[in-house]
Amino acid sequence: GLHRVPVLTAETRFPLGNFRVWTVWRPAARVLVYPAPEPQAPPLPPGEPRAGSGVAAGARASGEFDGVRAYQRGDPTRLIVWKKFAKSEELVSRDTQQLQRQALWLDHARAGALDGEARLSRLTAWVLAADAQHLDYGLRLPGLEIPPAGGAAQRLRCLEALAKA
Repeated sequence: GLHRVPVLTAETRFPLGNFRVWTVWRPAARVLVYPAPEPQAPPLPPGEPRAGSGVAAGARASGEFDGVRAYQRGDPTRLIVWKKFAKSEELVSRDTQQLQRQALWLDHARAGALDGEARLSRLTAWVLAADAQHLDYGLRLPGLEIPPAGGAAQRLRCLEALAKA
């Protein structure tokens, strides 16, 4: 949640300890504190099928995927489209965002039979796990739904929503 920064007192008795100099600082700032992630969180929940995303929706008759992009250094070799490389001698990779056929929803109602604070901790752990795996994910809280997306902005948006819940 949103917390006030506590009063800070700084003092010194330098150099010989004969005199004390001090000041009190009362910051007007507030700090947003995220829930602590659950230490031994269960694995991510299963995804929900996306609308209109059958198995054949992303694949052509030749077995190649529609979502391809130029090869980027560090892409796994299993994502390289070798047929295109054989034809044009240019490396292209399958777009992993296109391969994700299910929407991952992190739902407050499905976080388990826990109290409110424990549910928020579990959802925080799931947000961090999904972000570490570079997945698109959405968050459902009572009165708030954040649509699936990925990246640092999505992680911050979800963590802020969990902190304010």
